Formats: sequence, structure tokens, C-alpha cells
Amino acid sequence: MQRLDDHPIPLTGGEIRAFLVVRNEALRLPDNLNHHRALGVSRFFIIDNGSSDGTVDFLLSQPDVHLFSTPDSFAASKFGMDWINALLDAHGDGHWTLTIDADELLAFPGFESVALPRVCAHLDHLGAQGLFCMLLDMYPEGALKDIPYRAGDSLIAACPWFDPAPYRTVPAAAFPHVQLYGGVRERVFGFSGAVTPTVSKVPLVKWKRGLRFLNCTHALTPIPLAQMTGALLHFKFLGDFHDRAIIEAARGEHYAGGQEYRIYARLLVQNPALTLRNQNSVRLESSRQLVELGLMAI
Repeated sequence: MQRLDDHPIPLTGGEIRAFLVVRNEALRLPDNLNHHRALGVSRFFIIDNGSSDGTVDFLLSQPDVHLFSTPDSFAASKFGMDWINALLDAHGDGHWTLTIDADELLAFPGFESVALPRVCAHLDHLGAQGLFCMLLDMYPEGALKDIPYRAGDSLIAACPWFDPAPYRTVPAAAFPHVQLYGGVRERVFGFSGAVTPTVSKVPLVKWKRGLRFLNCTHALTPIPLAQMTGALLHFKFLGDFHDRAIIEAARGEHYAGGQEYRIYARLLVQNPALTLRNQNSVRLESSRQLVELGLMAI
């Protein structure tokens, strides 16, 4: 893994640091960085895995981004977790760390007005070391192909709809010993069996060297979790979704050789004007709304 930037990295603790693996995410990264800066993230450690869409040039222009690059196989690295775990050990030890994808925005009870450092200080006081989150798929009003999204626009404004239910909790062998399933991807794409997307993660962790994410951020070394839970607002469904599904299905670098993306691509070929919203969809209004729906907990 090669470092591309030359920004100094402070050795002192106390910062909230975000960690990402990206590939061709120039569309989503501007709002992702701005959202997490506003929450109180101090700096970003980002691994680029072969982008060709301007992602690298954009990230190198950001003074709070430390950029690394690797051409190696995403699948062979346990879907980026070998890279992320090494970077967390090197630059996350003693910090609250946020490990996310470029299409995920962290939300928690009161995130509109409560800064993330205050939340982390509260978790420290309680002796908690991690925050469990639902991965909440967000989608637009109309057809995915027609969404007029440009880099830097608000992802939440572009894709304000979500499925409020049904979701189910399933026991899991690895910590945190439960995983969530359900939502719009099961409803629309008909997932079942081993390729059903997991819609829960533990992205916010007070990192200590030697901890490990085991299955993306769905599972990790056991740590004390907060009673409070959050959400990762998930913005997979922009206007580039059809092309990305075809590319990733062909690359085969994601779980099960990209089978999830083959399912997406198959349905999008059958229905290019696919719309995800239905009569049960709910428009995002506030973190309080997510708490009242049981999708987050105080």
C-alpha cells in the first residue's frame, strides 16, 4: 500500500478519524466528506483501489485527507478489511474511528444538532467502545436512471425515501452476534439465502491496536457496545447504479464473486426505469423519526 499525500498526521490522541476504501467514488465523496466534517470528524484515511474517475485527484486536493493506494485484489484482502485493519492499527489506536463506505453517512439520535465528539465523550463515560448501526438504504422519488444528482449535492435531499419495515434480527456466530436483514433490497431485488445483504454494521469504534474487523464492518473483535444505536444512511441508488452493477458483476471482486451485483444487473436490464419507492415508503424527516420507528435507539 503506497501513501500518496504529504499532509502531516498528528501523533496526539483525541481526534475522530474516518477510514474508507474507495473505487470510482468521485460522485459521492464530496458530500460524504462534508457530512462527516460537519459531525466532527477531524481527518480521513482513504485507500483507493484503482479509481479512474477523478477520485484520486479530488482526494489529493483535500487537506484533511490522507490518501493511500493499492492495485491489489479487493476480494483477496477480505474485501478491504486487511487494508483497513492495518491502517486502523497504524493511525487509529486510541482514537474514536469511523469505518464506512463512500456511500454511507453516519446518523445517530440528535445528529442534526449534537456533535460526534460529544457523543464519543458520552460513550467513553459509559465505558462503551462501539456503536451498532442499522444500514438504512435510501432511494429517490422516481426512477433511478432519472435522478439529477451531481457531485457535492446533498445525498439526503436526492434520496430521502426509505423502507420503515420489515427488518429481522438473526443470531450470528461472530460479534456482535446479531445481524439485521430486510428492507428495500429484499423487497425489490428478491434476495434470499447466502447473498442476502446484511443491513447492520459497527462503524464507530474506539480503536485499540489488535482489534479486527472480521466481515467488513458487520462483525469484529468483541468490544463493549453502547446501548444507543445509530444508522448508516446508505446511498447506493443514484443514477450510476445500473452501470456500477454491470461493472461490479463483471469484476467479481465483491462477496460471492459479485453475485449480489449480478442480481441487481439482471433486474435493471429487465426494467431500466426501475423505481424503488412504493406506497409504504417513508420520507426521512429527522433522527427522532428514526427512533420512533425503532430504527435507532437512544
